[in-house]
Amino acid sequence: MNIKKQEYRYLRWLSLAIVGFILLVAGFNWLVNPFSIFDAPAISGFNANKPDYISYLRLTHAYRVERLKPECVLLGTSRTGRGLSPAHPGLANLKCYNMALPAMSIYEMRRHLQHIQAVQAQKLVILAVELRLFNPDSGASDALFEKRLLVDADGHRQFKFFSAQLPDLASSLVSMSALQASVTTLRKQSWLKDTLATDGYWAPLTNRADHAKMFRAYTRKSAEQFAEIKPQEDVFRKNLEELRLLLRETYGLGTEVKLIIHPSHAWHWQTLWFSGLWPRFETMKRQLLSINAEEAVRAGHKAYPIWDFSGSYGPALEAIPTNLHETMHWFWEPVHYKNALGDRLLNQVMDVDINDAKTANFGVRLDEAGLEEHLTRLRNLQKKYAENHPEQMTQIKALMAEATGSLTSAAVGP
Repeated sequence: MNIKKQEYRYLRWLSLAIVGFILLVAGFNWLVNPFSIFDAPAISGFNANKPDYISYLRLTHAYRVERLKPECVLLGTSRTGRGLSPAHPGLANLKCYNMALPAMSIYEMRRHLQHIQAVQAQKLVILAVELRLFNPDSGASDALFEKRLLVDADGHRQFKFFSAQLPDLASSLVSMSALQASVTTLRKQSWLKDTLATDGYWAPLTNRADHAKMFRAYTRKSAEQFAEIKPQEDVFRKNLEELRLLLRETYGLGTEVKLIIHPSHAWHWQTLWFSGLWPRFETMKRQLLSINAEEAVRAGHKAYPIWDFSGSYGPALEAIPTNLHETMHWFWEPVHYKNALGDRLLNQVMDVDINDAKTANFGVRLDEAGLEEHLTRLRNLQKKYAENHPEQMTQIKALMAEATGSLTSAAVGP
């Protein structure tokens, strides 16, 4: 009998110890909040900076916007995340959130916009567009990502407690991956170059970077991506129709939308040219303008404004440092621009009257009448850039060949 009592006591204390340990782990993970989905305090030097936040954004955004209920959202890829701050003065009267995702697709953009509209009707949506946005196959989305959203693809409310919320809550509080992420968060507080701000902006923690090294790395990466997407014209056309659905939905809701085409450094535009994808880039702009106009007429609304900041002029011609101690003002590398340039973009888009000679003539509002002249101008600017930078042309071609094995027959340059 005494032996049974001892066994019972042992099992009871073991059970209590296990439950206590689970609660302790859950409390620790809630406080550290490595996935940024709980309303835990952000403590400087402890958990304020999130080292792997980009990996968890499809989890973070879905739940964070439900809690914050923003009235304005910025949507796009990592360029939006790094370049466009919701704290811009032109957005000051709006509760704005940056919902950028790495390698986002048009389909994901539409689904996240449906989700946030179900949370809170949007007063303003800024859609940042680029060629890569039209590459991912919209039919290949992540099933769990779909389950986290408040509505299905047709806009119908869906019950997600058992399919997404409960599993996400468990994995964020008591899983080994959450515990490892919490420990990593504590260890790397002072190691990071950027972090996720409360408004979704990918906030830099330093302005220093090895720009020359990053230019080389991103050129190789872009060359690989361009080689992958070049034969996928069917995916490009499919995503154009996905864009039409997105705009049809926003026009139907009466949402104010502003569209922008991202800037990049002239080096990146040259990489695009050498890849043979410049004509598709121009087709994207033509189709964007055409679809926007058609959906506006269909809805009986004025067409959304479209701003094009691409092209090799102005800030895009910034000198590339060769010295590690030199810092670029406008760009991190050829693809991603800094908030300094992002603010100038938003000045134009939001019609903020700031006299800045450096970017006063940067960006063009597209319209049907002047589109072809604008495209010709950008083509000529690219040819001029190539003529004025022969050494860079050699470097870019070498890096592209290194990344893809060879340049395509279309990559003959301007």
